[in-house]
Amino acid sequence: MNKAIVIPIILILAVAAGFFGYKAYRAGVERDLAARTAAADRMAGEEKLGDASRKAKAEAEAHRLAALQAQQASEAATREVTRLRAAQAIAEAARVAAEAAAREAKATRERLTREKEAAVGESRRLAELREKDAEAVERERDAALQKLKDVERQSREMADREAARLVALKDRQELELEAERSLLTRGILPADYKRRQHYYQNIQMQNADIAAENAAHRKPATTNEPLSTPAKTNTP
Repeated sequence: MNKAIVIPIILILAVAAGFFGYKAYRAGVERDLAARTAAADRMAGEEKLGDASRKAKAEAEAHRLAALQAQQASEAATREVTRLRAAQAIAEAARVAAEAAAREAKATRERLTREKEAAVGESRRLAELREKDAEAVERERDAALQKLKDVERQSREMADREAARLVALKDRQELELEAERSLLTRGILPADYKRRQHYYQNIQMQNADIAAENAAHRKPATTNEPLSTPAKTNTP
């Protein structure tokens, strides 16, 4: 084989081997770096997912305890409402009785006033004394009635406030339980979970393409003709 042809071919093959070797090396480095990055991101994502799960469980537990406290408070409020309604009923009954007594005292005083006006002499003086006593009793009954009305009003207002607080406690308990159920049943994933999954898929596809390209370059080249033929010499 002519040296003038063989040497360039050898140089071309050496350059090609160096080029493809360097390309394969760079591809391997990039693939290894991408794999390391993907693994680090995956570990960070899993750690973030674990943190989110633990945080959600802690929040759910806090909501459960808040719901339990609201339940206990509502049970106490129920007992208090029952007690206040009973006190209100007693005050109402006392007020009704006081109203009847006040009406009776007024009727007695009016009767004695008529008797006084009709009486003369000693009888009139005695009637005036009885009228004054009746007026004093009437004033006492009116004062007692006013106090009972105040007690009844206060009892009713306290019972109404406690009943409103009971409704608010039950609403709070339901909200806390709903928040607990929501935290325990929903999927707890970081906000960028889907984006990182797409990133991993892209890395895997790129690695597959690089591996296929390297495999194609490693196939031996085949040809049907020799690189050169020996030169014929003419003999005299």
